[in-house]
Amino acid sequence: MINTAIVVGYGSIGKRHVSILEKLGLNVIIVSRRELNKKNHYSRLDEAIQRYPGAYIVIADETARHADTLGNINTSEHKGPILVEKPLFHSSSVSNDIKEMDVCVGYVLRFHPLIKLLRSRLKGKRIDVVEVVAGQYLPTWRPDRDYRDSYSSSRNRGGGVVRDLSHEIDLMLWLLGPWLRISATLGKSGSLEIDTEDFCQVLVEGEEFKTAILSINYLDRIPRRSITIQCDTGTISLDFIKGTLRENKEIIGHMLPNKDELYRYQHEAILKGNKNDLCSSREGIDVVYICEKIELAAASGSWKTI
Repeated sequence: MINTAIVVGYGSIGKRHVSILEKLGLNVIIVSRRELNKKNHYSRLDEAIQRYPGAYIVIADETARHADTLGNINTSEHKGPILVEKPLFHSSSVSNDIKEMDVCVGYVLRFHPLIKLLRSRLKGKRIDVVEVVAGQYLPTWRPDRDYRDSYSSSRNRGGGVVRDLSHEIDLMLWLLGPWLRISATLGKSGSLEIDTEDFCQVLVEGEEFKTAILSINYLDRIPRRSITIQCDTGTISLDFIKGTLRENKEIIGHMLPNKDELYRYQHEAILKGNKNDLCSSREGIDVVYICEKIELAAASGSWKTI
């Protein structure tokens, strides 16, 4: 039984993981390059792994550092489960042998009760047209810090709207199946002081669905996050903000869990060895690959085959 977790990175998401894991009763070790006045703090990951072999490791440092962090874990011959915050890597070309490692990727929206209900309702249906939307004003994401200093605003640190909101890409793949080809627009509105793109729209043709539109941005002053699916039995629509799942005119689900609950469900699944709803490392790499294809399609102004 695992009773220790090692959290790598102590930014906002790292702190969230630490708090939730402590509430689950685990002994939580923090690995961070920062100077922290904490007894459970290590500055070196290899020292923490040596002290706590077989611990559950959560990688919550910057995306651009994920490959190096996983490489260090691989070198240590660590045998415990590993969760990597999304996206898995900043590039699909990153050379990192994780095939023998027990790695999953933190696409936590898979654990939303309404997503599970939506997935079950789609079984056996013919999916025609899909619209997926996610938008929130970046300066409001992390009220305790200047948005211009966040990794979201920095290309070198692995930020940008496509990777930051890749939850939507993962959900589309998980719910709808493989993509065949895409066209895309991607750019900077000029409304934010960042060096990454702040809006993206993608048109997708799928293997198991006819067409989908993905629209994501850092600009919405009125937050939006929804999935609307036209299928052979009518319309199914999930609104994350309102916490509702509708099928035609009927509300078939109404749940509004907070973020901590979703992270707790994910941690509990990993600790229990239940991988049914987890994003595998292979699926995580697929998402990174599609992010790159979106950038290529937008840059070329032409359709790209997936």
